[in-house]
Amino acid sequence: MIRKIKYAFMLLLAMVQGVDSMADVVLTVKNSGQEQRLEVAEFDANEVWKVLGVAQGSPVRVLNRYGLPEACQITHDNKLLVETTVIPGGTAKFYVKPGTPDPTQSFAEGKLYPWRVDDFVWENDRCSYRAYGPALQRTGEKAFGMDVWLKSTPYPDVEKRYAVVYNGHRISAQMRKDGHKQEADSLDQTVSLHLDHGTGLDCYNVGPSLGCGTPAIMLGDSIVMPYCFKEYRVLDNGPLRFTLELVYNTEKIDGQNVTEHRIISLDKWSFFNKMTVWYDGLKKPMDVCGGVVVHTEKASDLKLAPNYVAYTDPTDSAERHQFEIYVAALFPNGADATQLVRDPWHKKAGIVGNAVGVKRGVKNNERFTYYFGASWCKSGTPNQRVWYMQIEDFINNLKQPLQTAVTVK
Repeated sequence: MIRKIKYAFMLLLAMVQGVDSMADVVLTVKNSGQEQRLEVAEFDANEVWKVLGVAQGSPVRVLNRYGLPEACQITHDNKLLVETTVIPGGTAKFYVKPGTPDPTQSFAEGKLYPWRVDDFVWENDRCSYRAYGPALQRTGEKAFGMDVWLKSTPYPDVEKRYAVVYNGHRISAQMRKDGHKQEADSLDQTVSLHLDHGTGLDCYNVGPSLGCGTPAIMLGDSIVMPYCFKEYRVLDNGPLRFTLELVYNTEKIDGQNVTEHRIISLDKWSFFNKMTVWYDGLKKPMDVCGGVVVHTEKASDLKLAPNYVAYTDPTDSAERHQFEIYVAALFPNGADATQLVRDPWHKKAGIVGNAVGVKRGVKNNERFTYYFGASWCKSGTPNQRVWYMQIEDFINNLKQPLQTAVTVK
C-alpha cells in the first residue's frame, strides 16, 4: 500500500515537473476580490499566438498545473477562453501549447430549426433562449420578444427536445389519421415542450411583448416592438461561449428607415447573456430600451433598481407548476431611467407592460450594451432573494473583472 502511494505521488510530481519544464507560455488569472470566482476567463489570442511563435488562428491546448487539459475556445474576435475557478485573492495558472485541444463537452451552443417556423434557440448549462425567425413573421403571429426555456440539465438539451417533439407529432398525426384520437392526444402531451419531462420546459409567455431581454426603440413613452429577425449568423458555437448575430427587417420609425442589429453572447456558467444592439438609418438620436415583460400587478414581483430591472414571473400556469421564473435586464453602467412601461393594448394577453432600462439619445450605429437572463429553482436559483444576490454579484464582478495575463516563462 505504501509503495502504491509513493508511486502515485512520484507520478503526480513528474507530471507537474514535466509541465513546468516543457511550458514556455503561461496564462495567469488573478482574483483581487474577496469572493470565489467561477467564470470563463479571456486572453488575447493574438498575444498567445505571437509568444508561441505560431501562425494566427493556430489551435492551442491549455493545461492546468497538474498537466491535465482544460476546456478552451478561440472566439471569432480572437479571444482565448479558459474555464476558470479562482479563490479570493488567488491566482490561477495555466500553460498553453500549440496543438489541437482535447475533445470536451460543449456547454454553450445554438441552432436554427427551420421546421419549427425558423426558431433559433441557444443555451448554456443554466438556461435556454429562443428568438423568432422570418417563417413565424410570415404567419402573422405577434410574438416579438425573446423566449425562455427552463432547463435542469448541465448539458445541451434543446436539440433532443425538438427531435422528440418532431417525431412525436409525426406519429400522433398518423394516429389521428387512423382514427386513434385519444392515443394521439396522449402522445402529444407526452412529448410537449410545455411540460417538464425531467429536463425542463417552455412555460414563459412572450406574445406581443419584449419577452426576456429584447431591445427596442422608444417613441416618447411607447415601445416600438421589433418583429422577427431577417438574417442570422453564428459567430461562436461552444464549447464555452455561444455568439449570435441577428439582423432585422428595415422598419419605418418616426419617418426613418431603421434596421436593427444585435449581437448576443452566452458563456458557460453564466445566468446572463450579453446583448449589444445598434441601429442603421437613424437621422436623429433616438431613445433605446431593453427589458422584460411583466404579467402581474403584484408590487413584490417587480424591482426597478438604478442598474437593473428584475421580475418574478408566475409562468403560464402558476397553480399547476408551483414554481417561478426569475428574469432580469442588467445595465452595469447604469441606465438613464428604469421604469415600467404599461401596455393597455394587450391586457387580454395577460400583459401589464414591460420593465425596461432606457438609454437616451442613441445615435446612428452607436452600440448599446446590456445583459439579460433567466433562471428558476432547478437551475441554481432557489428563490427571488437569491436571484437578486446573483444579479448584484454579476454586476460587481463586471466592475472588478478577473485580471488576465500572458507571459513567457
